[in-house]
Amino acid sequence: MRIIKVATDDGNAYHDIVSRLKKTNLKFESVPPDGPLNFESDLVLTSRKELGSFGNDTVAIEDLHKDPLVMEGQLLSRLVEESRRDLLVGIDPGSRIGMAVFYGGRQLGALTAISVGNLVDALLLIVREVPHSTLSVKIGAGEPKSSRLLASLLRDALPQSASVEIVDESGTSAPGRGMLGATRDQRAAARIAHRKGVQFSPRESSKRTPA
Repeated sequence: MRIIKVATDDGNAYHDIVSRLKKTNLKFESVPPDGPLNFESDLVLTSRKELGSFGNDTVAIEDLHKDPLVMEGQLLSRLVEESRRDLLVGIDPGSRIGMAVFYGGRQLGALTAISVGNLVDALLLIVREVPHSTLSVKIGAGEPKSSRLLASLLRDALPQSASVEIVDESGTSAPGRGMLGATRDQRAAARIAHRKGVQFSPRESSKRTPA
């Protein structure tokens, strides 16, 4: 993968860039603004006022979202080929709703929402701000009512090209390695994201069994 290089003469901008990058999973190097750069393989992160100093593939920290997860996705979209910009989301419904997000085959981040509305808003922010080629959302079926509600809301809010699936989540809450620092619901969401599910159908969900 290409390398992120931090290059700026502005001390405040440098502190801002580095402190924000440390909240992501991205690797980066700091270089002097007048140091050597490989414009074919490096992505330069700098301040907006220095944007024109380092060639074409340069990003201003001011143009990136403040949310670390979203910012990481925005930078990754510049580092991977367009055909690999797959956005994969796993959701573990419950009183605390876990969500795990993967991008281009790698973990982007995870979060826990305390309400369906907060979860939908968080996901729509990611979808809107992170460039992607495909979008697949997997929702655990452990709480059927919550699962159908989430699936229905997301099916209405997301582009028609997005895939929304209901997934058997048995065994996803078992202890396991990976996702350092993640909560139980976030780890379950990560496992749900990588399981095969059934496409959600609003028509099937709205059917009622006669009394």
